[in-house]
Amino acid sequence: MADGTTHYIGDRPFGAPRLSQATQARASLWALCRCGRTAAVDPAPWICQGLARQPVEHLEGRLRCVCGARRVRLEVHGLAEAPSGVTGGIYIFR
Repeated sequence: MADGTTHYIGDRPFGAPRLSQATQARASLWALCRCGRTAAVDPAPWICQGLARQPVEHLEGRLRCVCGARRVRLEVHGLAEAPSGVTGGIYIFR
């Protein structure tokens, strides 16, 4: 807003999913690379760093894919909504 404050809609600002949402029951965090690889990501290392309130898009630069991508898109899915494609090969870098 003009005075520097943020307007929150429900639990999320402007619909951006937070890392803490991936730790809720029946939710999971998935990384999807442009090369087609997908991988389930354990958010525990980032939670331990105190990043639970960060939007997942701010953490995308912390992932690396074996194809050489230095940024991988993150999405929060329900357990039954796992993406399809080649799995594995995406790792937390820092």
